[in-house]
Parts: sequence; structure tokens; C-alpha cells
Amino acid sequence: MARIPLEERRRLLISATLTVIERDGMAGATARRIVQEAQMPLGALHYAFDNVEALLTAAADEVTAAERLVAEQGLVEATRTEGLAGVLAAGLEGYVDLLVAEPGRELAFLELMLHASRARLGSPPAPGRYAGAYRMVGELLSQAAQAAGRTWGLPLEELSRHTVSVLDGITTTWLADHDTDAAKATARFHARALAATAAPVDHQEGTSDAH
Repeated sequence: MARIPLEERRRLLISATLTVIERDGMAGATARRIVQEAQMPLGALHYAFDNVEALLTAAADEVTAAERLVAEQGLVEATRTEGLAGVLAAGLEGYVDLLVAEPGRELAFLELMLHASRARLGSPPAPGRYAGAYRMVGELLSQAAQAAGRTWGLPLEELSRHTVSVLDGITTTWLADHDTDAAKATARFHARALAATAAPVDHQEGTSDAH
């Protein structure tokens, strides 16, 4: 086969990994099956990634990146007049739309997270592979607050963890019942709960100048 640039090789292997997990689950995500899906020799995987675990991490990151793009699009499209709850709801409902459009991909992401969690059994407390999700959600929450002219009243790390937990719950329940209306209702409920913890930026600035 023609020589493929490294970044393209990595992209193809990541795509093949997610396809295999969607179809066969984590048990089927062997190096041999992944390279067969990517139509590459076995050595190509070890040329592009240190090992299979590094490839699985990259596959999880790929799903997170796609989720971020969808959420950011929702944030951009939400107008300032909708307020923070509306901006957050737009982003969260965008995730639900992605879940409905690509359920196999989101199920693969959950399987990757469970695989990483199983490997961490008995390890000291740490974010593990969720660290990237926490960071991504925190950045999106910062964008949303800025767009709405608000500031968060609770630590961003805490709000990020709450949100990731809610999104995982939305994902697992939707995969079980395919109730999109209920999933979006949960998204809007969490958006309102988050927004209730925020305060106007100018209110805090005014308070500090009052005396």
C-alpha cells in the first residue's frame, strides 16, 4: 500500500478503533482486528502509537473533541438575550442531538471509560481518563458564562464534575430507553441548576466598589 503520512495513519487507526468497539465491544478491540479494519499491517499500529492502550486513549479523546465541537456550536448559536440557562441548554441539548445521531460512537466512549476504570481498580483517587472531559467541560462552562455576562459562584472544577456526571447519566438512560424528550428535559434541568449558581459580573464588581 502507498505510504501514509503519520497523522493520517493515526486518524485512520482511531476511526477503525471506534468502529470495532461500536460493532464488537471492548472485547473485540484487539490490535489485529483494529488494523484489519483500517486495512493496514500490524506493524502500522506500533509505528503510529506506543501501544494499544495509547490508541484507546486517543480514540476516547477523539469522541470528546467531537462532543466539544457540537457543544460549542450550540453555545455560539444561543443568543445573549437567552441568558445563561438558555446558553447552557443549547450546548447540552446539542450533545443529546449528537447522542441520537451517533449512539454507537457514544456507547463506544462509555466502553472506553469503563475499560480505563477497570484498569484503575485499587489505584489512588484521581480523575483518570475523565480528566480530559472535566477540562473540556470546564472550558465550555467558562465560555458560556462569559457569553452571558455571568460569573460562576462555585469552583469550576466542581461544576465540571457535576456536568460530566449528568451527561453520563443522560447517555446511559437514553441508550436504554431512547427517550429523547426526557434526555433533553434533563439537559434543560441541569442547565437551570447550573445557571442558579452564577451571578452577574457587574453585580460583583459593583459590590467591591460600594465601600
